[in-house]
Amino acid sequence: MNKAFRDALFHQDMAFYEEIKGHSDEEKALRFNVYRNNVYVSLIDALADIFPITQTLVGEDFFRAMAREYLQQNLPKSPIIREYGGTFADFIRAFEPSQSVAFLGDIADLEYKLLTLTHAQEFTPLTHEEVSAAFNHTTDPAKLLIRLSPNTQIMLSCYAIGSIYLAHKQPSEQSLTQLDINNSEYLLLSKSFIYAEMHVISEAEASFVQRLMQDKTLEAAIPDDDTFDTGASLAKLIQWQLITHVSEAAT
Repeated sequence: MNKAFRDALFHQDMAFYEEIKGHSDEEKALRFNVYRNNVYVSLIDALADIFPITQTLVGEDFFRAMAREYLQQNLPKSPIIREYGGTFADFIRAFEPSQSVAFLGDIADLEYKLLTLTHAQEFTPLTHEEVSAAFNHTTDPAKLLIRLSPNTQIMLSCYAIGSIYLAHKQPSEQSLTQLDINNSEYLLLSKSFIYAEMHVISEAEASFVQRLMQDKTLEAAIPDDDTFDTGASLAKLIQWQLITHVSEAAT
C-alpha cells in the first residue's frame, strides 16, 4: 500500500489529499472520509467474525470501540483478512477499559489459535484398528513411540476459558452461571479434518500429551500421578483422531 495513502487512511495525514479531486480541502476530506470509514468498518467487521465470543462477552458497542483502537495502532500486514488480529489478544490484555474482564485476552487468544488451526495443513490420523494392530504387534508396548498430529497444541489459562468457550458454543450443555471462571484450565487444541477442535483436559493429560510430542516413549510419557488413566487417555487421542504414527523406539 502506498505509504502516503496508508498514512492518510489510518493517521489523518492530509498529505495524500492533493491526489484527490475536489474544489477544496473540505470536499476532499469528505470524499476520503467515506472511503476511510468503509475500510475501518470492514476491518472491525473482520475482527468481529474472528472473535465472536470475545465480542459477545463485552457487547458489540464495546468490542467495536476496542477494535477501532486496535486497528489504529496495528495496521494490516497482509491482504488476507483472516490473518489480521494476530496481536489482538495481547492488545486486549493491555487495554485499560477491558481490565474488568480479566480473562478476555485469553478468550481472544483461544479464538485466534482455533482459526489458525482451521486453516492449517491436515494430517491423516491412524484408525482405531491401526493403533490396536501396532500395540498387538509389539512385545513391549511401553517402548512404543506415539506420534501426534503436528497441529496438536496445549494451552494453559489461569481462567476457565475452555468452559466459557464451550458454554457459548453449546449453551444447552453448560451454563455460564455454573462456572468458576477463576479455575485454571488446560486445553488441547487440534485439527480434525476440516475444523479446529478444543478439549478441556486435566494437568496430567496435558503433561502426557506434551511428553508424547517430545518423542518420549509411552512409558516415559506417563505422568507420576495416581489418578492418571493411560488407557482412557489413549482412547481420547484415538477418538480425537490425533495419532498419526506408532512405532517401536530404537534400541
